[in-house]
Amino acid sequence: MIDIMNATKYFRVGFFGTKKTAVENLSLNIEEGKVTGFFGPNGAGKSTTIKMVVGLINPSGGNIKIKGYPASDCRSRLKLGYLPENPSFPRGLKGIEIINYYSKLLDKKINKDEIYDALKLAGIFYAKNIHAHKYSKGMTQRLALAVSILGDPEILIFDEPLSGLDPVGRKEFKDIIFKLKKRKKTIFFSSHVLADSKELCDRIAVLVNGRLIKSEDLEDIEKEAASYAEEKKDNLLTGEYSTPLEVYLYDLMLKSRKN
Repeated sequence: MIDIMNATKYFRVGFFGTKKTAVENLSLNIEEGKVTGFFGPNGAGKSTTIKMVVGLINPSGGNIKIKGYPASDCRSRLKLGYLPENPSFPRGLKGIEIINYYSKLLDKKINKDEIYDALKLAGIFYAKNIHAHKYSKGMTQRLALAVSILGDPEILIFDEPLSGLDPVGRKEFKDIIFKLKKRKKTIFFSSHVLADSKELCDRIAVLVNGRLIKSEDLEDIEKEAASYAEEKKDNLLTGEYSTPLEVYLYDLMLKSRKN
């Protein structure tokens, strides 16, 4: 569904325009009907990659295609829904007014029932008549999610969808992803929370310092993690990263960041 081929992105920063590479020679395939988790520490280049995929920025090199169309081609986004990391909406508009506005931007006939279904699935239907600037972080995330699933897109791309949510909000948001997964949606989401890996993903990709260091099916990575945990069973971490998969991914990112 999504083919990222040798994608590179650099920016010019500072007074002298020093080149800073955010993503380097990234090749990654997002398979149809699967949930692919894109993991890495803050500043790894995950959001930059996602912005290239959805066409918000152009790669400095390489190619990205969605269903055979270049990411820069508007046709590539006809079946794509996008949830940004920090969604925001205009003040003074109610939730229902905002989602109605976005429904009109799509080149589709979306009726009232479909709009209500999106709000209900996102768990924000109850607040549709509240002004969006009064929403909490979790409510804003839910409204943005409802916008992203308008028109029943085949591909859903979420940038840090669980960031900043409380435990209840995280659980409820994960349940929504499970529902979308049952609908055979192709989901690509980024996160730096390793606990999300086993719960949500069919496939895991790990990015560190703009470079892809791992991309495999969850089952295969779990086997590697089990072997790794057995090798260092006397030195396993306690606390936040305690399962074999979390320890393996954490150590993998830590070693790669040092190199």
